[in-house]
Amino acid sequence: MSWHYDPHSGGNKIPPQIYEEIRAAVHSYEQTRPWYPKHSLKLRFKGQFCYVDSCENDYISPLGRLRYFSKDQWSLGFFTYSNERYEPCFLANGKMCGSIEDAIRPCEVYLT
Repeated sequence: MSWHYDPHSGGNKIPPQIYEEIRAAVHSYEQTRPWYPKHSLKLRFKGQFCYVDSCENDYISPLGRLRYFSKDQWSLGFFTYSNERYEPCFLANGKMCGSIEDAIRPCEVYLT
C-alpha cells in the first residue's frame, strides 16, 4: 500500500504559546469583513484543532474546525448543520491547505 498525504487527518498540536498570535490574526481578518461587527469569531483550541464559532448577540454557532500543520498550513472541516458534523472541504484558494484566513473564508457563507 502506498503512502498518500491527507490534509484531513493527523496534524500537529497547536503550541499554546501561539494561541494569542492566532487570535490576533483572526481578529485582524474579521475586522476587514462586511459581516463584522454584527458577527464576531470565537476560537477554541484542542490538540491539533482550532474550532471557529460565530457569536451574534450572545448566540454562539459553530462554523468550522481548522486542522493545524504549521503557522501557514491549515485545513478546514466545514460544519454542516444538516448532519451536525465537520466535513472536509477545499479552501477558497482551491487547495486543501492554506493560511488561517484562507481556511476561515469558506465559513463566511453562514455570516452573510
